Amino acid sequence: MPPSITVTIREGTVADIPEIARQRRRMCEDMNYSDDYALSTMTALTADYLKKAIPEGSFRSWLACEDGRVVAGGAVVISPWPSHAYDLDCRRVMILNVYTEPEYRRRGIARQIMDTIIAWCKQEGFARVTLHASEHGRHLYESLGFQDSNEMRLNLR
Repeated sequence: MPPSITVTIREGTVADIPEIARQRRRMCEDMNYSDDYALSTMTALTADYLKKAIPEGSFRSWLACEDGRVVAGGAVVISPWPSHAYDLDCRRVMILNVYTEPEYRRRGIARQIMDTIIAWCKQEGFARVTLHASEHGRHLYESLGFQDSNEMRLNLR
């Protein structure tokens, strides 16, 4: 395992949109998506989405930096949602975009990002948080207490 390093975690801003969108693309590439047109279009559309979502607060992100270089990140999307018996708040939060540069992996940085995100979600009063785990990330999420749920999916295209 590579040696651990000291990173600074800071909240992402509108100025970080190119980096956040780039990390999203890299995350998809790591999951074997290879259609350059689809990836490029996704990156551009993500940047457009973030220009509105970051200022309005429906998208929050955190970036891990070493000596000023962004080496990892993660984010949440907050969505309006009908209340539920386990949670009377009319909003839901989902973690996404957890990504670490390959040369910085296996050093605990993704865990630091996740700890930061989870602490923020608790501070904000969310009852639960969800995410979609890649095979690479599943062990980390399970070690943090995430459990499989009854979510099902139907692909429409």
